[in-house]
Amino acid sequence: MPTTHARRMNLIALAVLLTGLISLIAFHGMVFVDRGLGDEVVYGWQVWPEIWQFILDPDFSELGDLIMISAFLTSVLLIVIAPFAIPLFRASRLAWWLAAIVAGTALVGLTGVLLVDYSDVPPDAEKLGSGFFCLVTSQVLNFLGLLFIRREQVLNQDGGSL
Repeated sequence: MPTTHARRMNLIALAVLLTGLISLIAFHGMVFVDRGLGDEVVYGWQVWPEIWQFILDPDFSELGDLIMISAFLTSVLLIVIAPFAIPLFRASRLAWWLAAIVAGTALVGLTGVLLVDYSDVPPDAEKLGSGFFCLVTSQVLNFLGLLFIRREQVLNQDGGSL
């Protein structure tokens, strides 16, 4: 039985989404920010206690922090769930559209705010580490994987599609 185009695209989507998940897992063990002060670095896993602290004592005066945290939490949730939700996204165009819009918005929001925050930092101060690029890569792969998901056409008995 030949493999249909939609089935091939869905297998590619699964591979891309799983690669994004692996990249997100790798982010946790890599340097996220190098503070440029000797050995003081922030690893990806150290982001979680800072987010928890923000949740316990929110500071709504910093709009950039609010955008970053909400985009980070949303994208992490979607990156973790997306490889396992391919059947849902194939069956429901509404769920697919919502996931694709949320993934694209989180990608632009988090990446944009981080790049703006670190664009005016002197070269010898804080630098974004490899963990930042793993995080962005996982978001890009998640967004692309969602774009690869296709519905399989159901044919009726005379060969036409339903």
